[in-house]
Amino acid sequence: MLSEAEKERLGPRRPRRRYFPLWEELAVLTAHGGRCVYCLAPSEVKDHVIPVARGGDDAVRNLVPACKACNDAKGDRTPLEFAALRLHPGAWQPGGHPGNQRLVGEFDRFRHTYPVWVERIEFTQIEVLDPRRRAWFHHDLRNTYFNAPTVPSIRVKAAIYRALGAGDTVRAHAAGWPTGTWPPFRVLRPRQWKQPVSEDPRDWQRVL
Repeated sequence: MLSEAEKERLGPRRPRRRYFPLWEELAVLTAHGGRCVYCLAPSEVKDHVIPVARGGDDAVRNLVPACKACNDAKGDRTPLEFAALRLHPGAWQPGGHPGNQRLVGEFDRFRHTYPVWVERIEFTQIEVLDPRRRAWFHHDLRNTYFNAPTVPSIRVKAAIYRALGAGDTVRAHAAGWPTGTWPPFRVLRPRQWKQPVSEDPRDWQRVL
């Protein structure tokens, strides 16, 4: 048992992160058209809207698709803090601005841009939580070996699925996310993953 002094010295412990199955990973990554909610680049990772270090959790309602660059830059910041950092780098550093007029102009830009980010996040959260959409991803992937918590990483598996299954996702969206059909990705079940797999699509044929 740690003493109170040791607990205070170590600081608050971060909550344990949960494992995301492939279907849930893809339900987030393919939302918002598969684009980062911050810069509209192709999504690569899940971003916690409210960082775990700031009281957020791993629930899907707190997740949006993001590119790796934005995810790394955002870090443990809230979207508001990230917007201020992204739009005004160095704004509050000594000598960062020659005069007040520039600060006024940048504030107007910030006031216009941040609500756009909020709107994207809110609409993406509605999409990610859509029960019919979630049921389709769950039905399509839950029973495949490809969904098992084995190597390669979930990020590589998601990249492979998105490259090979983009058409299935588009068609399911257009049809209202039906779940009465045979899941197309059962064909990825058989092969054991013996070694790490690169994210280069040219390497995937040896494991599929």
